[in-house]
Amino acid sequence: MMDNLFHKLEDLSKVELVNLLNSIFSDYVLRMHWTLESFERDVRENNISLSESFVMEVKGEYAGVVLLSFRGKRAKIDLMGVLSSFRREGIGFRMVDEALKIAKWNGCEQIVLEVPEKDSTAIAFYEKYGFRHKRNLITFFIKRPGTKGFSLKKSDSSRIIECALSAISNFKRNPEWEREPSSFTHLEQYNFDFVENPEGKERGYCIWQEKDSLFYVRDAGPVKSSSYREIIGGLCGIAKDKGLTPLFPTVPDDDPLFLEATELDPQVLLKQSEMIYKIH
Repeated sequence: MMDNLFHKLEDLSKVELVNLLNSIFSDYVLRMHWTLESFERDVRENNISLSESFVMEVKGEYAGVVLLSFRGKRAKIDLMGVLSSFRREGIGFRMVDEALKIAKWNGCEQIVLEVPEKDSTAIAFYEKYGFRHKRNLITFFIKRPGTKGFSLKKSDSSRIIECALSAISNFKRNPEWEREPSSFTHLEQYNFDFVENPEGKERGYCIWQEKDSLFYVRDAGPVKSSSYREIIGGLCGIAKDKGLTPLFPTVPDDDPLFLEATELDPQVLLKQSEMIYKIH
């Protein structure tokens, strides 16, 4: 048997894979835990390719895993991790080599990934490989009460996606992977709503769900005649009426959703580095 082998995720049982993921990420800076149900949902919502993602076997044991997704000429390493007993043995480099090989085979021109800012070891690893920092992704919540009188009106995903596409051109957005409208069609447990002002006029859109005590905003944006400041204020008011705290995950630091939220004293929960590797 070779010293190391790569196996497609589709060749493993889901239970085996979930147990491996939970073992790997139990001591990472950004700790994660899956159930079988949550893993299957993540695969669907993040469009992870089970036929291209892989685990690495070293001397008869599964040592690491890479989850990959693809969009046009881009690939994303959604997750990459190595079991603690196999770290510092060069396995990470071999897994990135394999991911790069797969991305090239699929005609990709770049690979993107996200790393917690506090994980200096991981950032140094990816920089050594050739990844470069593009911008920060900020996860933040807002405790201010917001604007009273705003409400949500249910819609369908196709209309909300149209609004999100318009916001990109009208407000010069350059969204990160999860806020690209093409990813919204896979969301299963989110509400797709219009945001209405006290006069009942549509002022924007919001894709959200309730998580514990959080008003979890996957994305939100204004119509052309509105502003991000108005929508953020309205959403904060709506969240307060529901007894929830509005949370905005992984928003680029150059995105108007974050820039205009700074006026409402956002509390930063997590910073991540969005990193890019250009395939030559």
